[in-house]
Amino acid sequence: MTTDPAKAKPMTASAAKTSPGKTSPGETNTGDTSTGKTPARDGAPPQTAPTTAGDAASGVIRWILLLVAAGLGVIVGAIGSFAHRATATAFGVAWPTGLFFSFCGLVGLMLALGELLPNAASRSWRPSRLSGVACAAAGWLLALLWVTYLGPPPSAARKGDVILANDWRSLAYLFGGMLLATVAVYRAWVANLAEKLAAHSKG
Repeated sequence: MTTDPAKAKPMTASAAKTSPGKTSPGETNTGDTSTGKTPARDGAPPQTAPTTAGDAASGVIRWILLLVAAGLGVIVGAIGSFAHRATATAFGVAWPTGLFFSFCGLVGLMLALGELLPNAASRSWRPSRLSGVACAAAGWLLALLWVTYLGPPPSAARKGDVILANDWRSLAYLFGGMLLATVAVYRAWVANLAEKLAAHSKG
């Protein structure tokens, strides 16, 4: 059977060319290799390879910030150890203003870290609230242990009570500060746990 060439429909240029992104039957789409993306399968979006360099940089910054938090705890603890014995006389009574301001410095540091840091940070350059507060509390306690048992100049020999004397002011500063630091760490832990439970319930 022959067909009349005059009756045959001419093929247009648009039909002859294959549009980009479409494949004819029998051909497979290998994806766009120039962008570095994995070709989509079954309508799924293209996947990109994870960047390990960004995660490593975020981890380094996170550890540096944790060391800064611990250093701030050491500074607040050392200043409070020397300043907690200061008094101010008013109305014939010697008020323990040094002890009050030492507690204010510790509480202010814990509250500042709690406000600046997120409750739960995963793969972020900022540490979590729990880790930051815990490092600051550990630094504060380290400063008190140093001035109490070792003392300046630093050496391995135990010198006894050097800065913190065995009286009610020093004992109040030691145990009161430990109580405040423990409460701050506990509150950060509860906030972190609540954040994880909320994310788990949404997932």
